[in-house]
Amino acid sequence: AGAERSAGDPSRLSLWLLGLATALRYSRQPERMEAGLARARELVNLIARTQGEAATIPYRTLVEACYRDLADVVPAQARQALDEGLDYSERTVRLARKAARDEPLAPALASRGDLLMRRAGDRRTMRRAVAAHEEARRRWPSRDAEGRAHATLGYAQALLAIGETVKAEQIAREALTEFVSRGDRYHEAGARLLLARALFAQDRSEALDEHAAAVRLYRLLGCRWEGRRAEAALG
Repeated sequence: AGAERSAGDPSRLSLWLLGLATALRYSRQPERMEAGLARARELVNLIARTQGEAATIPYRTLVEACYRDLADVVPAQARQALDEGLDYSERTVRLARKAARDEPLAPALASRGDLLMRRAGDRRTMRRAVAAHEEARRRWPSRDAEGRAHATLGYAQALLAIGETVKAEQIAREALTEFVSRGDRYHEAGARLLLARALFAQDRSEALDEHAAAVRLYRLLGCRWEGRRAEAALG
C-alpha cells in the first residue's frame, strides 16, 4: 500500500485502489468491507483531484455499491449504511445529469434505485426505486449489454418488491440470457435466484428448479454467504 501511494503515479494508484476496493467489497466480511468502502472513497477523491469531479461518477457508484452490500451483510447497520449511501447518491445523480450524457447517468440512476429499494419502508419509495430503474433502462447505451444486465438484476428485485411478478420474471430471464452467454456464473446464479423468486410468487413449479440451480452455482463458486442467503430465499 505504501509503495503504491509513494510511487507518485495517479493512474497506478487508482487501479490499485479500484482492485482493492472491489476485492474487499466481495469478501462479505464486515471489517474488510468497511476497509473496501474507505478505499473506494479514497479513489473518488483521487479521481476528483487528478481528472475533475465529472470523471468520478463511475467510482461514486462503487462507493454506493459498498454501502448496499454492507446493508445486506450487516442488517443491524443497514439503515445507517443505506441512508449514507442515498445521501452520497444524490450528488452522483446531480453530477451525472449535469454531464448531460446517458453513459454516466444510467448507472447512477440504477445505483440509486438499488439503494431506494433496500431502504424502502413504504410503497411510494419502492415506486421511486422502480422509476429510477426504468429511467436507467431507457438511457442505457445499447453497446453496454453487460452493464445493462447487471442493472437489470436490481430492476427485477424492485419489481418483485411491488408485486409485479410477471414483469420481474421477464426481466430476470433477460439478465440470465446475457450472463449465460458471457459465462458469468456468479451473476447467472443471481439471475436464477431472482427468476426463482418471481416464479415462486406465481405458484409455478419450475421455481424450485431455478432455485436449486442458483444454490448449486453458488456452492460450486465457493460463495458461502450468497449460498446461505439463496437457500433461504423462498422462505
